[in-house]
Amino acid sequence: MYLKQHSLSLSAAETFIHGEKLDVIVVYADLRGFAQWSLGSNPTQITRVIEVVYDRVIQLAFFYKHTFHKFLGDGFVLIWEVKDHGTRTEALHWAMEAAFEIHKRYWYIAKDLKFPAPLGFGIGISCGEVIRIDPETFIPELNEPDFVGYPMNSGSRLQKLAGPYGTVIDHACAEIAERDSTRVLREQNPILQLELIKPHNKAVSLANTMTGLNEHDIFGFRYVVWPYVKKALWIVDGRI
Repeated sequence: MYLKQHSLSLSAAETFIHGEKLDVIVVYADLRGFAQWSLGSNPTQITRVIEVVYDRVIQLAFFYKHTFHKFLGDGFVLIWEVKDHGTRTEALHWAMEAAFEIHKRYWYIAKDLKFPAPLGFGIGISCGEVIRIDPETFIPELNEPDFVGYPMNSGSRLQKLAGPYGTVIDHACAEIAERDSTRVLREQNPILQLELIKPHNKAVSLANTMTGLNEHDIFGFRYVVWPYVKKALWIVDGRI
């Protein structure tokens, strides 16, 4: 909250914070190279790119069924609560669909901009149990839900292992994708099919330096690529 433009109101309510354990799929998306790019860009160019980020999230809310989103500067986090979709497989299906829609739409938008744009989104996807925090405080403007737990931390770290147009999933998501590849990886469609790729040693070494990642995710994370589109559009597999 930007306090210079908002005043805080007080209520007579006592502060109460409710916590609920939930199974979720988490997607972190962040524009690669944005900070360096912004140093040589003017405010109009920067705000145009941020506008693209906001537009993407709003469109995703309509079509890809996420439960929660939060803007994070030049990126955002999306959360699918598994209980809304029945299974982790189904929630992961929607998260993967959203991830590659983010890549595809950004490629088309960046191509039509009148100035050089950041290289593309890097995306990290994780799953597991989190605690949703629902605060009820005596300052109503602060009563916004939030999520805490290992998947929130691991997703943000794995996202850093993705290059432009890259998608990284944690060990648990990789197991789900391999177990139900028809739903998650679209393997029966030669055009839409996704593919899991093992990381090379450089990426694993970098993951090993990240505080908070467990051993399963350090060595068991996977890159996800869309071979058909990779050959036609962004011509990279998203690995660092």
